[in-house]
This record gives sequence, C-alpha cells and structure tokens, in this order.
Amino acid sequence: MIVTDDVSKQRILTAIADPYSRMILRTITHDTKSALELSKECGIPVTTMYRRIEELLNAGLIVQAKASRTKDGKWFELYRTLVKNINITAEHGLIAIAISLDNVPDRLIRTSPSHSNLRTEPFAQTA
Repeated sequence: MIVTDDVSKQRILTAIADPYSRMILRTITHDTKSALELSKECGIPVTTMYRRIEELLNAGLIVQAKASRTKDGKWFELYRTLVKNINITAEHGLIAIAISLDNVPDRLIRTSPSHSNLRTEPFAQTA
C-alpha cells in the first residue's frame, strides 16, 4: 500500500526514527506480545512503552492482535506488527512511503483502528 497523506507519512517517519519504536517493531515481527512483555524484553519503562505503542498504532505500523484477561481479571492487549517492509523515497522534495504487509489474516487489518487512520492506495500494477 502507498501512504498518500502527509499526516500519515509524518506519523510513520516519526515512529521509525525513534530507537524504542524500532526495537518494538523488531520484537513483535513474528510474535504477539503485551506491553508489559515488551517493556521487560526491550528494557523500556512501562509508561514509555505505552506511549510508543500508541504512536505505532496511530501510525498504522502495529495492530492489537488480541485482547485477553489475566487470572485476576485484568484486561491486556497483545500487539503485532503487520509490516514486512517500508520503502521510503525522497525525490525533488517529495517523500513517498510504500508499506508491504506480512501475510496476516485480513480480519486483523480490517478491524484495526490504526489502519483505518491511514490514507493509502494500492501499489500500482506494472505490466
């Protein structure tokens, strides 16, 4: 998908410029993890982790894959990235961002509020 609006482009660029956000993306490429698991595994303070997760959700780079409850009844979410590849090009002062998504069930993309925030177009088909 091609990101077409400037707000979405800025969110993506800001997110991937941050070392914590890149670490989170690497960590949840193949597995779903909760914010607390990510915090412990990445060595990122919990409050910072929740802020970065919110930024990544708003940028459309991660999704809430599942919500569940602990044994004592507390709700938590599991997150995963659907991004396989991000291609950013800059030419003549214009920035183009193309995102390839991993092979993940469509229901995760359609039900994710983060992906509904993105204004995108499909990749152009070439002959």
